[in-house]
Amino acid sequence: MKKIPDDLDTDLNLVRWIRGHQGNLDKICTNFTQYVSSRKAAGFLGRDLPERYFEMPQIKPFLPFIASSRLADTVWSEEHNAFMFVERAWAQPKEFIKTFKASDYLIHCFGYSELLLQLMLEYPEVVQRIYLLNPPRLVSLLWKIARLFLNENNLRRMEIVGDNDMTKYMNSKFVPKEYGGDFVNKDMPGDESGVSIRRKITAADYYQAYQHYVVRGVQRPKPAKKDLLPGEHFTIPIIVPEGKSLLWDFVSSGEIEFYIYKDKDEQQLMYPRLRLITSKLPEEGTLPNLSGGEYSFVFVNHGSFFTTKLEYAITIA
Repeated sequence: MKKIPDDLDTDLNLVRWIRGHQGNLDKICTNFTQYVSSRKAAGFLGRDLPERYFEMPQIKPFLPFIASSRLADTVWSEEHNAFMFVERAWAQPKEFIKTFKASDYLIHCFGYSELLLQLMLEYPEVVQRIYLLNPPRLVSLLWKIARLFLNENNLRRMEIVGDNDMTKYMNSKFVPKEYGGDFVNKDMPGDESGVSIRRKITAADYYQAYQHYVVRGVQRPKPAKKDLLPGEHFTIPIIVPEGKSLLWDFVSSGEIEFYIYKDKDEQQLMYPRLRLITSKLPEEGTLPNLSGGEYSFVFVNHGSFFTTKLEYAITIA
């Protein structure tokens, strides 16, 4: 990386990376470079991200099925320099995984993380406390495991509290009514706690595979197969003429990392680095109206013991 992006080149942000990786500079340099490239490839750049995030084409279609806060700076408590975020559990998990590809959900979570980062950097104080309110039943077990990996500094910032305990720590005017406070959201779309109102998933909402080929008026090519050995990086370079589009789909027998870069430069990502599973839906996508050049598809098996079977199709339109 030639230069750290201006919005990330702050003492607050760089200290976060140093602390989060316990000062391991080699690991920081690798992960930070990959993060910056993936952020750009996903389109999560610019100070106006909070305003346009919910209208982005990779985000907007799935919002009706996710009940979570819309992340605006109106939910800050000036008195406590605190931010409120509410997300409800999936109501229809079996239907949910038929509606979202793994990449859709990961991109959605990635975007939320970027919004939170921007809001945090907008307010100069370092996060001092994180309260997990009314967590799922398994969180207590996960918390015990997390204690094995988190340093004491991070552990001291996190606390699990009961359903109606938040008013002990925050002004009741800031705590949603359903959690024992007096806050009532009036901004739409959202319920009284500021959570977007999801609708029931029906069969009509299930993801339909291979439609991106139909939209572009091309036939899906015959898929190829590849056995990815443990630790193997499999790269497919493709020369794309000016103005053409790349279309692809794949399934794998286990988790793989997938990304696309241009002109032999892995920092020039065209598709963010994601670890994906395809147990329910194939992964697929389109990169439209590309500038001419060489585009490399990369599939990585990070496992140590088992071979992963990959079946993929790629075409130019």
